[in-house]
Amino acid sequence: MQVVKDIKRAWGHLRSGKGGQAHLPFWRQSLEMGALFMLRGIGPGYYLQARWWRASVPFADKWAHVNKKEYNAFIDRWNRPGYQKSSQHKVIEKAILQLVGVPTPEFIGYLHPQRGARADGVALRGAADLEQLCRTLRGKKVCLKPVEGYGGAGFSAFEIGEAGDMPVFRHPVTGAETSIADWWRLAEQNREGYIVEHYLHQHPMLSSIHPNSVNTLRIWLYQARGECRIAGAFLRVGRKGSMVDNTSQGGIFCPVELETGILTHAANAKNPLETMDAHPDTGGRISGVQLPYWRECQEVAMQALRAFPHVNIAGVDVAIAVDGPRMIELNVRPDQIGCARLNLPLKRVDQWMRAAEAQS
Repeated sequence: MQVVKDIKRAWGHLRSGKGGQAHLPFWRQSLEMGALFMLRGIGPGYYLQARWWRASVPFADKWAHVNKKEYNAFIDRWNRPGYQKSSQHKVIEKAILQLVGVPTPEFIGYLHPQRGARADGVALRGAADLEQLCRTLRGKKVCLKPVEGYGGAGFSAFEIGEAGDMPVFRHPVTGAETSIADWWRLAEQNREGYIVEHYLHQHPMLSSIHPNSVNTLRIWLYQARGECRIAGAFLRVGRKGSMVDNTSQGGIFCPVELETGILTHAANAKNPLETMDAHPDTGGRISGVQLPYWRECQEVAMQALRAFPHVNIAGVDVAIAVDGPRMIELNVRPDQIGCARLNLPLKRVDQWMRAAEAQS
């Protein structure tokens, strides 16, 4: 059973002393895992992801986390189901954010076989329209994202090159060229289409950690009665030349000190016990690094949450460009494992929101 293997690996790591942190006795960890699973429905895998072997984490904090059923009920209580879809379609989301002045990567168009259009209203409905658009973008980098997607799946980024008199997609890392017609033959199978944006050039500090991916902040926040609070944040960073930073695609995560915007360490999502001070592939420093524009990143996240009606908790993805933050997307049902990475006891958040609502 995988969870047993994970526990053995974790305890082997702790016995070796490599973690460098005080940990609970193994009998105590076993007792806590059993109690949380039997009485709260929170499994050992979550326990390990949250690094609850640390002696510094009170058991009361662990008890205040939620299981999967409670998490879904929590989300549906505070993010009205009928409005959740408003942020899950990237074109709708982009329109709302731009309407209220939230900075985002520059929109180029919506690529769709029947409804596609460029920002200037010209049709963008197939390979021929896409080729015509790319003729105006030679030498620039663009991103193409499924308008409904998860975890970076389907994401593409290309530099617009040319072969003869035809524009081509050139991979920005490998330099491999793909004809637009060939790309479209596969892409048109996605019936929901793609949003096309100018590629965001991130701040040099983030490029120094891993230059091939746009490394984004996942900021958890919630609101009630006009008061918005930041619950926690971590930076996601790509691995091994990948162009996406999602942990589901192998990326690492780096918790952020809320008060200072300083990165504490990095960890692999598959084995969070093995923390790192530097990027394992590039050697770029992580621990102790100060994020640029940290205050502005928080403000952008709060501005984005306030823009969506009847949405009161979210995991917001923010990139940091040379001149400041850019809102990437808002997740109304962020992956629950983020609560483990941030040690975010949602029962306490729920209590605060209920109390605030009762006062209104």
